[in-house]
Formats: sequence, structure tokens, C-alpha cells
Amino acid sequence: MRLYVHWPFCLSRCAYCDFNSRVAARRHMEAYRLALYAELEAWACMLEENKRRLSSIYLGGGTPSTLSGAEISALLGKMTGRFVLNSAAEVTVEVNPANWSHEDFTAACAGGVNRMSIGVQSLHDPSLRLLGRAHDRDAAREAVRHALRCGARSVSADLLYGLPGMDVASLERCLDEILETGPHHLSLYALTLSGRSPLSLAVSRGEVSLPCEDEVADQYMAAVEKLRTAGYEHYEVSNFCLPGHHSRHNLAYWKREEYLGLGAGAHSLLGRCRLYNTDSILGYVNMLGKSQMAVDGWELLDAADEREEAIMLGLRTSRGVPENILDAGGDHLDDLEFRGLLARRWGRVSLTTRGMLVSNTLIAALLPA
Repeated sequence: MRLYVHWPFCLSRCAYCDFNSRVAARRHMEAYRLALYAELEAWACMLEENKRRLSSIYLGGGTPSTLSGAEISALLGKMTGRFVLNSAAEVTVEVNPANWSHEDFTAACAGGVNRMSIGVQSLHDPSLRLLGRAHDRDAAREAVRHALRCGARSVSADLLYGLPGMDVASLERCLDEILETGPHHLSLYALTLSGRSPLSLAVSRGEVSLPCEDEVADQYMAAVEKLRTAGYEHYEVSNFCLPGHHSRHNLAYWKREEYLGLGAGAHSLLGRCRLYNTDSILGYVNMLGKSQMAVDGWELLDAADEREEAIMLGLRTSRGVPENILDAGGDHLDDLEFRGLLARRWGRVSLTTRGMLVSNTLIAALLPA
């Protein structure tokens, strides 16, 4: 099984953010941490022994690095005190470059973290200021170097494309700079804006301009080509890695393996049951404080649901899905293949790079009617 732990607190709110996160005082973080421990204890008592062996742990947010490296180690100690961690388990923590010193990275690694995911987002200082990031270019590069020096087995960097003022050349310069630092893994996401985020409002008022759809597509295609040339495997729509450095935790999501989510808004998949916790941080803390589970809803998946999820998730990856689980007729698949949007080989269907550009549309078209 996999374990996801949601830490919803941040130093500051980014101008584009729509995640379940907030800025809070230290006392609120402490109350939340106690609630996490209570939820951990409850699940450890309820789950069967064979479901308490973990192949990966992922500390996400929010910004887990609002905790120090030593505090992250203590949090992991609580998790591994109630669940058995496999010897080769992947343990990831998300880090904002503004938060951690070399000592924090070192303490986290000493406490069991072996994969760091650094939220670089951009190496262009004006873009970072526009995004509301609390770090600059130099801090981002230094954070990646600290992560590499502390002994982490894998280091990943998150980057955004489709930013205001960005073109193919500026994205390629950003990629060249981050590649110089030597990360094992890169996640590349198109900028998406929530309806009420400050940056979204600035765009709607005409104060900020975004690249057009064709320009964003050109950026994505150029990035894929550059990273492939640099030796990175494009193994999922937004993810690239050097050989052996896939995010095993995230691959488990795309393969529909079991996972348990702890924290406000966290989701779980246990057997055929999907569960999700309340999004409210205060509600989460109050419910666990009263010895109540924070589960806000659940659904039992039938065979049709599982098949649909397998298609939706599998087509995001380079491995794709077995052709025989698709309802699409041969003529439809032939047409998409002729247009260079998908490939068929050895009984499987996968999206090409061009297909990944319009993955949501293609996946919807290939789902059972």
C-alpha cells in the first residue's frame, strides 16, 4: 500500500494557487499535526496487517517544508511506528525553495526521506514575483543543489510553462538552467488559473496577458524534445525522468494501486472503495479531536467504474492501456493513429506527444459511452 500525508500550510499564498492550503500560525499547525497522528492511529488499528506495509510515503501540500527537516523526520517516525515501511520504499517530501537550509535537507534525509520534490516553478525572477513565489531564481537553484548533496536518492523539480511573457526560447533557457543543476526528475505543468486567484483576476482585468493556446502547445512540444534529447524519459503527460527515477508513488496512482490518504482533503483507494476527507482544516482538527473519523464521503466502485478509471489514468502514461478495454471501434482508432495522436503496439494503446497535448479531449472520446 501507499501512504499520502497532506500538510496544508504555506508561508504565503501563491497568486495562481487553488490547492487546499492556507497560511496559519504555528499553534494551528501543531493542532493539525496532533489530528494527523490521531487519524494515523485510527487507520492503523482498522487496517489488516497486510495493508500496513508501505511501498511509498508522499508528504505533499500545501508546503510540508513549513516544517523543519527535523520535524519532517519526527512525522515520518510516527508513520513508520504504526506502519511497516518496506526496505526499498520511496519516501518523498515536497519542498518550497524559500523554506529549507542545507541542514533541513540533511535532517530530512537522515530521518528517512530519500526523494525530494522541489517547487522551482520558474527561474525567471519577474515571473516568480508575478506568481507570488517566496523565493528567487538563485534560491531555487540552490535548493536543488542542497537536495542533491544531502544524499537523496532522487531529486525532482517542478516547473510551469504557459506563463505570462513566456515563449519557447525563454522556456528552453529555463530548462537549460535547471538541467545544469542535475535533477533526476522533472515535472512540467501548464499554468492553470482558478476563477478567484489574484493572477486570474489580473488576467480578466487585462492587466496580465497569457500566451495563446498555440504558443503554449509549442512550448510543451519544445520542452518534450529538449528533455528527451537530454536523456529524460517522458513517462507521463507532465513527468520526465532519468532511467530508474520514476516517481513510484505517483505511478501507483496511475496504476490504481491501493493508497491511504491522511489529512484534510486527502483521498484514499482501499480495495474497491474510494474515500475522501473533509476539505476543512478546522473541521478535520475538530473531528479527530473528538475521536471521529474525518471522512466526508465514499463510493464503492463497480467494474464499469474501475474500467473507466483504468482508461483515464492509464492513457496519461507512456505505457497506455490494453486495446481490448476500449470501446472505440477500429476505424476510430485508425483515424486517431493516422492523425498522429495515438500509437498501437503489442496490443496496447498509448498517446503520442501530440496526443498528450490534448489528452483530456482524447481520453473523454475513448471512454465507454
